[in-house]
Amino acid sequence: MDLISILATVILVTTIGTMVIGVGAFAAFKLRDKRKPSKAKSGVLQNQAGVPDPIFLKPYLPPELEKAALELE
Repeated sequence: MDLISILATVILVTTIGTMVIGVGAFAAFKLRDKRKPSKAKSGVLQNQAGVPDPIFLKPYLPPELEKAALELE
């Protein structure tokens, strides 16, 4: 085989592999999108207003508001 045939084969295989991976990723996305969030998981992470609480980050409050929030606790 000459160099052109080898390169054409590599490009063809790479293109087909990329398309297969793309279709698989789209199918996985659709499967994940169909799942409904369970109330047990979402209830733990929501505050009384129904807004999800941050898991890892502490929200930034300006010093004036932080003092007011500490006084309310």
